[in-house]
Amino acid sequence: MSLKEIVTIKNILEALQTDEAEKQLRKKKLFAFIIDASKPKRLQGQGDYMQMIKIMDDSYNGYLTLFYFFKSLSDAAPLDTIGDIVFLKRYQYQLFNGEPQGRRNSFKTSYFLLFDVNTLQLKFNPNDSSEPSNEELEYIQKLSTYSQSYLSQNSLLNLYWYGSTNTIFDGLFKIQELKDENTVLLKDSKDNQYTLLCKGLVDLEIQEGAVIKIRNIQISNQNEILITDKSNIMMLSNFCYDVQHFEEINQTFPKVDFQQENFQQITIGSFTQIKKKYENFQYVPLINLIQKQVKESIIVIQGQVQSIYPTQIEEGFIFYNKFKSFSYKEVIANNLQIQGLQKTLQIQINIRDASLEGTTNIIQLLIFDNPSFFPFPMVWDNVEYMQIEYQKLLEKLIIEQDQIHDFVLEIIESPESTIYRVIDTKISY
Repeated sequence: MSLKEIVTIKNILEALQTDEAEKQLRKKKLFAFIIDASKPKRLQGQGDYMQMIKIMDDSYNGYLTLFYFFKSLSDAAPLDTIGDIVFLKRYQYQLFNGEPQGRRNSFKTSYFLLFDVNTLQLKFNPNDSSEPSNEELEYIQKLSTYSQSYLSQNSLLNLYWYGSTNTIFDGLFKIQELKDENTVLLKDSKDNQYTLLCKGLVDLEIQEGAVIKIRNIQISNQNEILITDKSNIMMLSNFCYDVQHFEEINQTFPKVDFQQENFQQITIGSFTQIKKKYENFQYVPLINLIQKQVKESIIVIQGQVQSIYPTQIEEGFIFYNKFKSFSYKEVIANNLQIQGLQKTLQIQINIRDASLEGTTNIIQLLIFDNPSFFPFPMVWDNVEYMQIEYQKLLEKLIIEQDQIHDFVLEIIESPESTIYRVIDTKISY
């Protein structure tokens, strides 16, 4: 390996100021360490998934945002530890609002290798890429040493995060007690206790006393931690500053009164209700989405439901751990324990409104990681009950096609596609 093949984040920034950035960076290798990551998200279009990863190296006082795209949840990277090392090759880089971003050029030829920051063991090699040479391993060792040194001297809370903050924020907590697979008791640096209702810790295999970073959360007045669709849980190694100085951490958590986050029916006769904070939003005509005329990321629309997929609820079940995803049929066929898997229900609603008259266009709405949308509880081990309740939902929304329904949408853009994800909306009848 020639050292000329390696670039740093600073090198990437400098190259992006020229007209030959793509040529200069096409086959270069980048080594960096992880400071933040999101959980997998399903994208519309070809059904791809994406994880967002923030990485740093020793060349630049900031981070690069990496978008890792993949075809199946079984190809999701196990992004569970702050400081782990990534080895990238054949990635495409660009500037967005002056900050560097990267994404893979090819599903087949782009490298994405993940190494444990503590042991340097290879944790993830989705394309069975060639393992690093001795020189590359030496470079990884050097970066691991820097990662540990940097994270032992700097609190994650002091890192500069691009963008703005709001009542959804990141938090550092210590695991006080693992009560069962659903409930975890946490405490902050001031010994305040919190309840986390989440199965996301099952696959991490961590112990009481460990310090974790939880991404994108809200906290109720009763100190219950609400996991959002953008939340992710990552471990901090013992060398991290925030582990060694946990009692010195100064965090202020704004509280949200979940009881006041009321939903209300806007359109008379509709079965959908949206949160009151959206009641003064103007409806966006669906033709504006087709013509890419919407700049906001959160909008309110209304329309008539044309169809819903799937019709059998079990086909919308996705069970997964950090290594692989499973359909309901695979869970049953392999006699897997549902309690040990993370779960989501994903459905697609196709709608139209008056602005689409005279066209064959429809808008596809996606519902995932949003159990509050459904008017029945998620009883994962009783598919018969859920199918009965789901059938009632289909009949209400599809058979009565003349009824107009309201939806709050989050518009999720990616280089390949656009997702219209339903949020802050629930069915009530």
